Amino acid sequence: MPFRPDKPLLWLGKYLSLAFSLPASVAAGYILGAAADHWLHFAILRVVGILLGMAAGLIHIFRELLRDSK
Repeated sequence: MPFRPDKPLLWLGKYLSLAFSLPASVAAGYILGAAADHWLHFAILRVVGILLGMAAGLIHIFRELLRDSK
């Protein structure tokens, strides 16, 4: 039998926020990396910022999903 939440709007809000957390983390990493690149003149910092943003977003998603499974 499929899982049916008691309050579907709360369920939708929670998982919709998870869907936006990865792109938001990548965008924040790019912005911070671009600012560091502009300040330090070291071009690889944009890529490092994107990768750190992806890692932070994925860690956030996995933590939230693990919290739901308990």
